[in-house]
Amino acid sequence: MRNIIILLFISHLSWSQNQFSGIVRDSETMELLPFVNIVFDDSGQSQTTGSITNENGEFTLHGTFHKVVFSHINYEPLHVNLQEKSNEIFLKPKNYILDEIVVSKTSAKKYLKKILKSSTAKIQKNTQLKSYCREIVKVNNNYTKFSDALVDYYIKRGNGKSNIQLTQHRALKNKEHNSLSKGNVDNMNSGFNVKDYVKNAYDFDGLGRLLKSKEYDFIRKLKKEANGDEYEYIHIIPHIASKSMLNEGYVIIDPKTKSILEFKIYSAESHLNNSKLVNILIAKVQVKNVLNWTKFRYVNNQYILVYNRKQVDFFVKMGNKLDDDFSFMSDLFVFEFKNNAPMPAEGYNKTTIFEAGTNFKEEYWKKYNSFPLSGPEEKFINSIQ
Repeated sequence: MRNIIILLFISHLSWSQNQFSGIVRDSETMELLPFVNIVFDDSGQSQTTGSITNENGEFTLHGTFHKVVFSHINYEPLHVNLQEKSNEIFLKPKNYILDEIVVSKTSAKKYLKKILKSSTAKIQKNTQLKSYCREIVKVNNNYTKFSDALVDYYIKRGNGKSNIQLTQHRALKNKEHNSLSKGNVDNMNSGFNVKDYVKNAYDFDGLGRLLKSKEYDFIRKLKKEANGDEYEYIHIIPHIASKSMLNEGYVIIDPKTKSILEFKIYSAESHLNNSKLVNILIAKVQVKNVLNWTKFRYVNNQYILVYNRKQVDFFVKMGNKLDDDFSFMSDLFVFEFKNNAPMPAEGYNKTTIFEAGTNFKEEYWKKYNSFPLSGPEEKFINSIQ
C-alpha cells in the first residue's frame, strides 16, 4: 500500500511539473509567428492571462493543463491538446469577408483620440499585475548586460501609475563589458525605467505623441470575419515628403468595447535616412531605430495589459570617450492579475532591474509561462553564468 501511494505521488509530481514546448507557424507560408496568445482551456485560473510566443514563434508552458487555445488577430484560433514535449502548431490565416476603409464624418485621427480616452478609462485601480520582465543591453551589436525579474505592478492610479516590487531577480554582465567600447560604459544598464512600463502602455504615450504631430496620416479600416467578428485597424502613415525621421505603425481596435487590443509603432524604413546626429549636452547622438509594441486582452471582462516591448537603437559619439552603437530592449509579460490588491506603502525605487542585482530561490525564468529566450540570448547567458 505504501509503495502504491509513493508511486501515485511521483506520478502526480511528474504531471504537475509537465513542460510543453514548441513553435507556431503560418500554415501557408511556414513563417514563424511571434507574439501569439496562448490561453489555457482547463487551467481553472480565472485571472491567468495565459502565455505568449517569443519573437521567434517559440513557446514553453508549465503546469497541469494540456488543453490550450492559440490565437492571433490575423489567424483562426486553434484548440490543441498538448501531449508531446515538443509541438509544431500551424495557424490558418483569417479570411475576411469585408476589408474596407471606413467613411465617416469623424476623421480617423479624431476617432483614435476618442478610443485612447475610452481605453484609458478601463484601467482598474488597486489591481496587481504579476509579470516577468527583462532588460537587455547591447554595445556594438554585442550583448553586454542581461537582467530579468518577477515584477509585481500595483496600479494605484487610473493612468496605470504603479508601485512595483521585485520578488526574484538576476543581473548578468559580460566579463569583457567595457572592452566592447572605446570608453567606459559600465553605467549603461537600460534605456528605460522599469517603474514606467505599465504606465507607458496604459496611457498610450507613444500614440499620443503621433496624434499631436502634423506629419502623419491616419487611415481607418473595418475588417469582418465570416463568423461575424469585426475589428478596426488604424494605419499610421508618415508623410513621405517629410525630412524628419518618422515612425509608422498600426492600432487594432475592438469596435464593441471601443478598446485598443494592440498597437505597434516603429521607425519607418522610408525615413531612416533622415536620422541625423544631434547635440545632446556634451555628446552627439543619432537615433537609428525605435519600437513600441503593446498587446491587451479582456480576461473575465477586465481590460488587462498582456505584453509590452520597447526598443531603441542609437549611435553615440563623445570626443575620444565614446564612438559606439547602443541597443536597449525591454520585454514585459503579464501572466496573472489580482483585483482589490492592498497597495504597498513603498516599492522598488531604482530605475533598472540590473541595479537590483541577483537574488532568486528558483529558476523563475523557466516557470510562470513566460516566453522563452531567443537562441542568441540563451547563448550569452550560458557563456557568463
